[in-house]
Amino acid sequence: MRGRLSRTDLLVLSVVVIWAASFSVVKYALREIGPLALASVRFAAASAILLVWAWVAEGKPAIRREDWVRTLLVGLTAIGAYQVFFTVGLKYTTASNSSLMLATIPAWTAMFAAASGQERIVPLQIVGMSLSFIGVALAIRGGGTGFQLAWSSVRGDAMTLIAAALSGASAVLSRRLLAKYSALRMMSVSMLCGSLFLVIVSVPEMAAQEWSHLSPVTWLALAFSVVPAATVAYVIWFKSIGEIGASRTVIYNNLIPPVAILIALTALGERLTALQAVGAGIVLGGVVLTRFAQARGLDPESTAQVPSGGGSG
Repeated sequence: MRGRLSRTDLLVLSVVVIWAASFSVVKYALREIGPLALASVRFAAASAILLVWAWVAEGKPAIRREDWVRTLLVGLTAIGAYQVFFTVGLKYTTASNSSLMLATIPAWTAMFAAASGQERIVPLQIVGMSLSFIGVALAIRGGGTGFQLAWSSVRGDAMTLIAAALSGASAVLSRRLLAKYSALRMMSVSMLCGSLFLVIVSVPEMAAQEWSHLSPVTWLALAFSVVPAATVAYVIWFKSIGEIGASRTVIYNNLIPPVAILIALTALGERLTALQAVGAGIVLGGVVLTRFAQARGLDPESTAQVPSGGGSG
């Protein structure tokens, strides 16, 4: 019946919870695992699982030679470099702030799409993007340290903002590929490219990591970040795109920041000041305006295929 949540909607809601929980789970794992080592192991394992799944579902996940450069760039911006900035940034900021920084991804996507000529930004989008960044500034100031130029005080938030920008760029870069390949094939191959980059840059940290000293809870956190968050959630997400459409699916992305904040407040004991709460509300309002403002010259399906939450979480 129209207006009722379908089974697919309920599955996507489960993805929202999984990706929202990932901020706290990864934050916990970072207590014992280096950020680069964690990202490398997490996505190397996830890419192997996704490649097998794509091979079984669609056959050999081949990419044409002329598309390899773009596929590599998507892998670097969506997985490789993105995970370096996201995971290292999360080590130096709160899970709540991290989720708010990543809520600016729609704004970055719209700006890059406009810069590349794929989209013309309408006034309502400008308002939404401005609100997103004002909200981020308030959330950072609300942390209690105020605005400071010292790198030590803002590096976590700054690095996460860079990760958000990279994710926005990956959505624009992927448009041409998604016209030729399924989202599953493109994502599985690009994730492999990004994972290889992660492995290369994290070799020293992985070698220094004392894996035998990890607690059972940290191993469980690592397993959660690999299987439900970076593999199963992607499968559900892509299945939803095929069944109910990309536009209807990505609406659920807007639920990730508030759910992530609630989980962080409960699981990690993080505190949300009044100013941070105001900032969070402004960020989410800006996200809604940016996401739903009617853009001319860009099919919303084209930038919706590369999810932000699962990749981020």
